[in-house]
Amino acid sequence: MRRERRLQVVEIIVVILLSILTPMIALWKVFFHVGYIYQRDSYPTFYLDSRQAALSYLNFPMIIDNVWMPLVVILYFNFISPVIAYWITYLLFPYAISVPSMYFSSRYFLNKYAKETKLWVKISVSSTIAFLYAITPTAYYFSHWSNYAAFYALLPALIAGTFYSLEKGGLSGAILLSLFASLTTTDPRGFVYTLFIILSILIYRHKLNDLKVFLYSIPFYLLLNSRLFVVLFYNFHSYSSISFTISNQQLWLNYFTFPLLDSLRGLSLFRPLVSYLSFGNPLLIYVMSFAFVETGILGYIFLKKKGSPANYFLALYLFLVFLVSSYVNVLGYNIMLNLTYPLLDFLAQTFVYSYLWLFLPTYLTEMILAPLFLLVSLVMAKILSRHYLIPLFILIVLSQFTFSSSMVISGDYLGYYNPVNPPPLLVNLAKFLENNTIGNVLVDAIVPSNWSTFIEVLPNVTSAFLVNTSSVGTILNEYGIQYVVSTVNDNYTLSIINSHKNVFTLVYNDSYFLVYKNNDFTYNINSPIFINFEYPKIPNTNSSLNVVPSYLMFDIPPKYIGGYFGNVTYAELLALSAYKQGILPVKLNVKHLPYPNNFTDTINVNVYDEEILSEFPSISFISVSNTSFLNLGVKPGFYKVVLVYVSLPGGGVFGVTNGSYSLSVSTSSPNISIVFSYLGNISVSSSVKLFFIGNSLSYLIGVMFIPYNISIQNELNGNNISSYPYPQLGRAFGYPYNDNNVISFSIMINLITLLITVILFISLLYARTYFRKITLKIFHHN
Repeated sequence: MRRERRLQVVEIIVVILLSILTPMIALWKVFFHVGYIYQRDSYPTFYLDSRQAALSYLNFPMIIDNVWMPLVVILYFNFISPVIAYWITYLLFPYAISVPSMYFSSRYFLNKYAKETKLWVKISVSSTIAFLYAITPTAYYFSHWSNYAAFYALLPALIAGTFYSLEKGGLSGAILLSLFASLTTTDPRGFVYTLFIILSILIYRHKLNDLKVFLYSIPFYLLLNSRLFVVLFYNFHSYSSISFTISNQQLWLNYFTFPLLDSLRGLSLFRPLVSYLSFGNPLLIYVMSFAFVETGILGYIFLKKKGSPANYFLALYLFLVFLVSSYVNVLGYNIMLNLTYPLLDFLAQTFVYSYLWLFLPTYLTEMILAPLFLLVSLVMAKILSRHYLIPLFILIVLSQFTFSSSMVISGDYLGYYNPVNPPPLLVNLAKFLENNTIGNVLVDAIVPSNWSTFIEVLPNVTSAFLVNTSSVGTILNEYGIQYVVSTVNDNYTLSIINSHKNVFTLVYNDSYFLVYKNNDFTYNINSPIFINFEYPKIPNTNSSLNVVPSYLMFDIPPKYIGGYFGNVTYAELLALSAYKQGILPVKLNVKHLPYPNNFTDTINVNVYDEEILSEFPSISFISVSNTSFLNLGVKPGFYKVVLVYVSLPGGGVFGVTNGSYSLSVSTSSPNISIVFSYLGNISVSSSVKLFFIGNSLSYLIGVMFIPYNISIQNELNGNNISSYPYPQLGRAFGYPYNDNNVISFSIMINLITLLITVILFISLLYARTYFRKITLKIFHHN
């Protein structure tokens, strides 16, 4: 007994040391930089105090990680600084937490299903598997998003914990299951895929007692995760996604291209962003990157599969791989898969549409590696148990390490993790804005080039232009702008501000940065929505109104549209008038195919995609790059045709044809802009097709078939709707709630529930309460 306890202590020490060493090895270049790191996508919010930083981690749509809670609590009470908390997070997820998660999960399955294996083999295999799982290229990719990283890191614990809880049974098993499930409930999408894993294990085991344990775990789980559901409930009941729908964007973003061979290694859509072939022999490294895939699939043949979870691991792994993959190339031919797209398209036509953002396939990709690594651990234990196969064990480990080696050698995620030190002047400015701003902030300042990215993440920064007109304050208010930030050396901006002294009031001056308050700022605007056909120019109005860019027109219910701004073309006025009268753009049944095939809503990461997305926030488009045709569902009649597209250099030709007559327009233009084009009139008797001619990437927003006899309405009336400042969009429609109150309330419920659950579990464990008798009656009643 003493020997076993000593071994357990040694094992725990090994896991602790490996949990410390793994992030040191993975990010050795930046590990000792206790401070902020630029993590590929954005600079950190360097200006928050401890309490603000703690609450920011728990806000919608963050709602991050139950495992985060201890760190959030000590941060909230100022026991550590935000800088220390930030430093801990980029080392913790997934490098440190992945190790105990995968280690003990592997040990659990080896103890239960490979009992004949020697202890040193179990420890060696579990340690190796845990380390390699923590430094995969996919782990690096997820490392700077805490919710994704925690889900990836803790998924092995969820799988092993679910098996363990169901084996334990009873009410204690139900409580354990709720605790394990709470680890990977990192956000609403994490909740969905946590449920998916548990249901898949229930189906695999198909035992009635397991179903009872699952059902009795639900109340505990709901209470433990009340923070998630309370915040989500308030969000859905206080924010109207009338014109900027989360589901629309998320559904569109789902249509990336996932090659099967990349999915097998857990890369999928991240393959272009995971450059593991940056040194050595690319072909050799590519072949070696399949080491674990081959070990898991081929080694499965030699495992004792009766009663073993190996069947489940392989089935889950292959199911996920094929589910997320778009195609597989066989002898030069692309065999299409796209299993998720028909389902998503069907759901998009139902009431489920508003919730499709919960099913973002990013989490599907995250789930691929955990079952593969657990399967490989069973295989590797069998290999290592035979001394003559030790060289094979070493070769497999070295091959997988080589797959991740360029990540490790770089020491900073291929240069994406860069230590940064924000200038004190910017820190003070940011703190002022954070503590005083309820609206948006316009930054129009001349600063050193190395400050520019910090400027972009100041609190509530939004994009707009400062126009020298008599209505400058009113125009800024339409973008929700409360403050304008300038510098003492920006003569142009200061000249505009000084010429409108009744509109602007100086509220901050540190002899370098100047902050002016917009006296015309109002938090809410209640009016119809007006379409700006000259975006990004700002309309010159005498009173504040709700205004959106023209490319978002079709996202707004017609009843709220009350007019337009700009010198409209005939095509723009025709499209607006028709839409206002209920004529919607034709629904395009596009293909979800890899480029360059047909009309598709698949996203291809390229310079034009990036520029269009950055220049026109929240835009949705359909892409095409080869000559293609698409049938349109249009009833017989005589129509005026309007096409909305993105013009760009070298664009192709869009058009419609009824078989004998065609209308078309070239999208080629020196500038990238949104264009409404009236093509002419066309008769539809039986069928009509949309076509594209060209071999360069082009973008379509919509096509309208407008009855010929429709009258154009010059006077438009719309229902009022409220808007509030929202940095990314200028203004959003709906009624925001007080995040801090909701979060504080939900955290209190979480803590009370956790305390009750722990007390209940301990009392059940030691059989000292009446609940023990209740459990026996519930679970052992014949």
